[in-house]
Amino acid sequence: MIEQKEIDLNSPLDANKPATLVKTSLRPDLSKAALILHGDYYKQSQSNLTRYVFWHPFSIMVYTTLIPVILGFVLWDYISVSENLYEFYLIAMRNKNDFIFNILRGVPVIASIFASFGFISYIVGEDVGSIANNLVNKNYCDDIFGFKLTEFVKEKNKIGKNGENSNLISYREQPIAIVTLKPDLKQSTVDNFIVQISGIHVRKVFQKVDFDNLLIEWAVLRSRELYQEYLKNSKSNVTNGSIFITTSCYSFNKNLFQALLNNGFKIIDQSYEFNPFEPTTKPLQKFVYKLIGATNNTFGIVLSTNEEDFELIKNNELLEKSSSTSTEEKNNVAKKRS
Repeated sequence: MIEQKEIDLNSPLDANKPATLVKTSLRPDLSKAALILHGDYYKQSQSNLTRYVFWHPFSIMVYTTLIPVILGFVLWDYISVSENLYEFYLIAMRNKNDFIFNILRGVPVIASIFASFGFISYIVGEDVGSIANNLVNKNYCDDIFGFKLTEFVKEKNKIGKNGENSNLISYREQPIAIVTLKPDLKQSTVDNFIVQISGIHVRKVFQKVDFDNLLIEWAVLRSRELYQEYLKNSKSNVTNGSIFITTSCYSFNKNLFQALLNNGFKIIDQSYEFNPFEPTTKPLQKFVYKLIGATNNTFGIVLSTNEEDFELIKNNELLEKSSSTSTEEKNNVAKKRS
C-alpha cells in the first residue's frame, strides 16, 4: 500500500506551510484524504440537519408557546395579584428568594423541552451521519468513485485513468475540497451521455471562499471531456449530442444547494430517503423530514454539444491534472482565510 497523505479535519492548517493553492487529480497517495473529505460531507450534513431541526420555525413556535405557559404556571401567584408589569416587578423584588425558587421549578420542564428536540434532532440526523462510518465498512466509497478504492491505493501509477475523474484542491499542502464524477456508461449513448457527480465537498472553514462553484465548473468541463472520449472510443461522428449531469444535495446544505442553482442545475426529483447507497430511513425520521420540509434533492442539467466543445476543453486550465494558482490568487485566498 502506498504511503498516504495525512489529513486532520479537526486541526488548523500549518501556518508555516506556503500559502499555495493546488489542484490535482486523485492519486493513490491521496486516497485516504479523498475518502475523509467525502465522509466529512455526510458528517457536516448531519450537523446541518441537526441544527436545521432544532431551529426550524416549527420548533421555535413550540419553544415560544410552551415556555411562556410553563413560566406563567409557576409564577401564577405573582401574575394573579399584579395589575401591570411594574407591580409584578415590585412584588418579585420584595420576594426574591421565593420568586427565584418558583422559576427554578420550571427550569427542569423547560430543559426537558430543549432536550427532547435535541434528541429528535440527533435521531433524524443519525441516518445521514452513519453514511460516513460505512464508506469503508459497506464499501460505499466504491459507489462514489466508481471503482474499488482498496485496489486503487496499491497502484504504482501516480494518477491512473480512474483518478482523472476526481479533482482535489489543496491549501497549505492540505486537501480541503473534492469533487468526483462517475460516468454512466451502461445507460449512455452517443446521442445522450450521462454523468453523475457522485461526491462534492468543501471543508467547513473554506466554504465562504466559493470553492463549490469552482468544483462544479470543473465537473461540467470534465463531463464534456469524458463525452468526447466516449465518442472517440465509439468511433462516432455525432456532433450535436447532449450531456445529462446529475447529482444530489440535501435541502439543508445551503451553500452547495445554492451553488448548483447558480450553475444552471434544476431539481428533478425529491426524496425523504437520505441514504443514497441503501434505504435506511426509519418511519419516525421520514415523518420528521416531511414535517420540517427536509429533502434529498436530485439535481440535473442538460448540456448541448457541438464542434466547439473540443476547443472549449482543449486547453482549459481547470482540466489540468495538477496545477498551482497564480501569486495573486494565492494572496486572495489567504486574505479571505485570515
